[in-house]
Amino acid sequence: MMVVSLSRVDVLSERLIEFVARVASKISYDQRKLVAISGTSIHKIVVNVVNRVADWVSEDRGGLLWCRLCNRGSFTKRGLYLHLVRVHNFEIKNIVEDELRRELRTSTN
Repeated sequence: MMVVSLSRVDVLSERLIEFVARVASKISYDQRKLVAISGTSIHKIVVNVVNRVADWVSEDRGGLLWCRLCNRGSFTKRGLYLHLVRVHNFEIKNIVEDELRRELRTSTN
């Protein structure tokens, strides 16, 4: 297993905001781009973190998308994506960073 430095986790979490917002908004993304960003050694961990955070930040209420961070909605797919990226950029980065650190710590033990 590859050792990921603290600075790399910070940079990686910044780059994963877009993917979290896309998954939360039910918008597809390019898997190859995610592999290129994360690297093959921790790709599975990154996918799990992105999916877990995306499930946490959005909610589907009868086909309508809502933001769980501020309880706003209802949004279209694109509307929720833009809301998450513009309004909750910093919160998502922090959540992803915490989850990544926790996952990487448990996977190396």
